Amino acid sequence: PWRVRIRRAGRLYRLPLYLSPILLLTAVVTSALLLSFEELTLSDWQSWFFILMGGIAASALSVPLVNLLVTLLLPPRSLPRLDFSTGIPDIYRTMVVVPTLLSSTQEVDALCEALEIRYLGNRDTNLFFALLTDFRDAPQESQPGDEALLAYARTAIVTLNQTYSDDRPAIFYLLHRPRTWNPHEGVWMGYERKRGKLEQFNALLRGAAPQAFMEIVGDRTTFNSIKYVITLDTDTQLPRDAARSLVGNLAHPLNRPLYDAAKGRVVAGYAILQPRASISLTSAALSRFTQLFAGETGLDPYTREVSDLYQDLFGEGSFIGKGIYDVDAFRQAVDGRFPENLILSHDLLESGYARSALVTDVDLIEE
Repeated sequence: PWRVRIRRAGRLYRLPLYLSPILLLTAVVTSALLLSFEELTLSDWQSWFFILMGGIAASALSVPLVNLLVTLLLPPRSLPRLDFSTGIPDIYRTMVVVPTLLSSTQEVDALCEALEIRYLGNRDTNLFFALLTDFRDAPQESQPGDEALLAYARTAIVTLNQTYSDDRPAIFYLLHRPRTWNPHEGVWMGYERKRGKLEQFNALLRGAAPQAFMEIVGDRTTFNSIKYVITLDTDTQLPRDAARSLVGNLAHPLNRPLYDAAKGRVVAGYAILQPRASISLTSAALSRFTQLFAGETGLDPYTREVSDLYQDLFGEGSFIGKGIYDVDAFRQAVDGRFPENLILSHDLLESGYARSALVTDVDLIEE
């Protein structure tokens, strides 16, 4: 049918179809601006200055107009999902992890309370919850109070497991890394910070890097059966049953990642899924700045999915560090890919190799 042919052609040439109206509109607006100047000549550097400035200003107008047009013409593109509302199957066992730092007993209490809340909203026999922790940077490998703080965190996780022992014997985990010397920073710190935590945790799940963590609280026999990992920030809330929805998305056959060894990246499907992230109602009202820039806050019960230009048009989204990933595909795509001590914001780079998608009908809440 002709409609199918047009749709396929649009997918094949979507980048030129997207850039062409932007360039055309930019040229038209720039020309209109330059026509108001009567004595411009191409041999004058001032003329080129006005052309450059006019082009930049025109593109700033053209891009949002074309983006708006695309979102009006294309319907929201939701990812297919398996229905795991009655429970996550054993083969898709998942661990929710929170990479963070240990600095005080009060912070440990807050971390464990938040971990417990995430569990209560996402109870499932194949969901586990873990803190991936480091000590703060220090001039020496160990500091006074380190052992006491780690013992306090260990006891807190053991207490959580005892509290919910009727559900399962081991739900909550603590994985703590020692400080290592970083000559580039001139300090003792956790290896590669958050990226290093996840990299070494993924390796541990597959039987590698057994010495990366100095303290592991929880049942280690579960590790090799973990297929997916949901990584969250310390201040990220995981709404009720959001974990099941994300696992259902990533487990769907149409979303499963396909790694191309020749290209060194995932070329089809997705190794990472990034849900939407919204600001909590309380955080949005903290100051006038947050009121101005927080945007829509909380959960919208009337909106199932939203439009996103890059997901709807190109079938990919940007990873911002909070989402679910396939352990094996993620390791295959990014392990050993990035140099040490050079990358601070690694999430977007990882999504370029592991391929990510935006799940617009699952919403995480940020504090």
